Amino acid sequence: MKIIDTFKEIPQCFNNNQFDQHLWEAYAQKIAPGFAEKIKADAADYDFEQDILPVLNEVPQNGEQIKQAYDSFCKVTNQLEEKIKDKLGAELDVDIVLYLGLCNGASWATELNGTPAVLLGAEKILELSWYGERDMIGLIYHELGHIWHFQTRSKDNQWTAKDRQQESQGPALWQLYTEGVAMYIEHLLCGDENFYHQDKGGWLDWCQSNRKSLYAEFIRRIDTAESTQDFFGDWCNYQGRSDVGYYLGCELVKELAREYSLKELANLSSDAIYQKLCKM
Repeated sequence: MKIIDTFKEIPQCFNNNQFDQHLWEAYAQKIAPGFAEKIKADAADYDFEQDILPVLNEVPQNGEQIKQAYDSFCKVTNQLEEKIKDKLGAELDVDIVLYLGLCNGASWATELNGTPAVLLGAEKILELSWYGERDMIGLIYHELGHIWHFQTRSKDNQWTAKDRQQESQGPALWQLYTEGVAMYIEHLLCGDENFYHQDKGGWLDWCQSNRKSLYAEFIRRIDTAESTQDFFGDWCNYQGRSDVGYYLGCELVKELAREYSLKELANLSSDAIYQKLCKM
């Protein structure tokens, strides 16, 4: 595990408190070869002037908040490798990067030059007001859950992109399963099976109160090949609540964990997952 902390270099991306793309490109290239190109490619579908630049220009105006985000980052990553070994019995090959991005996301599990990486975008963390320690735990632990899952799942037992598209329930079921595993690992690392960083404004109480109807609707959409995007992402919502799919996925995986070991959980078949889902 490698921690790449660029907090002190972030101010170098601004000229008179205004974002300078040329300065940012020089900063990004120092993080890793091809890093700037990767970030720009991911942000290519957004309107830079309208969607990205205003968020970036807010960063110098929020020095206290970004310092709080940095302090949270330092606390959560301190002795993190030891915690993973203790809780999961595993060593993760991963880089954790705190950086200034182009609104690519507050957290992102991906690869840098062939090495798994968790990217933490300071500008999105500020925009979403996710700079507290609880939020940082959710961001880092969740993405590490994905990294653990993909490193633990057997290469002989992968659902390929083609497989997921061919199965009627494939894409939605895979998302529910993988996000559920990541949430479950998040719970193990923080030692709290009810930890949901989304739990604000009665979110968890609402999910628990509507559990049966939420599962019924999700299953209906899987069976009819209807989009389940409403259940995932802070920019989407189902009945006014965002990220409901993370709750459904985690509770599903918690039930599966009663029957399977951690390694087995990481290698479940789509049939085993769907059968358990229908019993929720």
